[in-house]
Amino acid sequence: MEMNYESNNNIVYFLSNRCSQTIGGVQTIIRLIEEAMPKQKFVEIPLVHNKKDIKLDKLSNVETYSIASSKSEKLKRYINIFDPNNKQIQEEIIEPNSKIVVFGVQKLIFLSKTDLQKNEIIIFQSNRPDITFGTIDSNKIPFILEDRIKYIDKFLFYTEEDRKEIIKILENSKVEYNFKSYIVPNPSKTSRIQICKYTNNLMYMGRFDIIQKNIKEYVKLADRIYPKYQINAYGDGISKVLLELSKVNVKGVIKDISEVAYDNSILLLLSNYEGFGNVIVEAYSVGMPVIVYDSYPAAKSIVVPGAGKLIPYGDIEGVERAIEEILKDEDTFKSYSDKAFQESKKYVKEDIVKKYIEVIWDDLYNHYNKGYPL
Repeated sequence: MEMNYESNNNIVYFLSNRCSQTIGGVQTIIRLIEEAMPKQKFVEIPLVHNKKDIKLDKLSNVETYSIASSKSEKLKRYINIFDPNNKQIQEEIIEPNSKIVVFGVQKLIFLSKTDLQKNEIIIFQSNRPDITFGTIDSNKIPFILEDRIKYIDKFLFYTEEDRKEIIKILENSKVEYNFKSYIVPNPSKTSRIQICKYTNNLMYMGRFDIIQKNIKEYVKLADRIYPKYQINAYGDGISKVLLELSKVNVKGVIKDISEVAYDNSILLLLSNYEGFGNVIVEAYSVGMPVIVYDSYPAAKSIVVPGAGKLIPYGDIEGVERAIEEILKDEDTFKSYSDKAFQESKKYVKEDIVKKYIEVIWDDLYNHYNKGYPL
């Protein structure tokens, strides 16, 4: 996928949990940007870099540096960050005057004050607002990040709702910030083809996990709606046995929702929380309506009337009513399917990647003389 974007002499660094040679949300975004600019030099700095996890070929324009290869080294580096005389920090591998794209604000603790001052810092939101700061159920950022927020130059948010929530956390924490804001949703990796059909089958696609994905909710729902409606679950995880012992049909792992769009008519996403919920826009790409719990800010923007139903978190009866409404008859389903497919235009991969690159290269000011004390 080569787009004719102009490359830049500056190196672009990606700081994330894993490198783009794995498959997943953040890794997919990194890989899409790298593929779109084959003449640009990229350096990935993953916090976890296990060669046994690598499932994609390395790109020729990409290098990978590892912050630490073991937990003990990672802990040692974490402690040394706060020592200004530490030689490891002074001899950082990041070249000055570069752009550093960081997925999640909490990862700023892995950058020295020198790195933060001498480079352009770009934050890509990679989870729900509180988790992007490394906290859960808190309206304040951790003290360990307080003196680092001011170094952020650009902040890319999923939605306007996410931006408002994150600004609220910053204001409540009384920290200094002066970044430029951008709103860019995640792309759909699924090609746009309206192939979803009218059936009595519903589907879940993702990790089989209780804590985030709320797998028990699908078990409860299947008990209530079986045999009129069937739930098919595509994925794997530690909670697989719970699904196998229930009325949910465990179907195994698939690479793309288009593989099963003929067999399912509604996507269910009943998570305890999400960051963006990529599977929703993938469902839209095949014309599949969605039913989603409003357990995270981005859902309010993604799930629009007519393309699906946004249900108050935990309202399983509301989920049942939504299923009945969408599958009331073939004409009603077709109306929802058409609207879902129309919505998918907002998440076309090539268009979103172009926006990512525009954010990265957007000129602001002289970033490399910020005037902050080290």
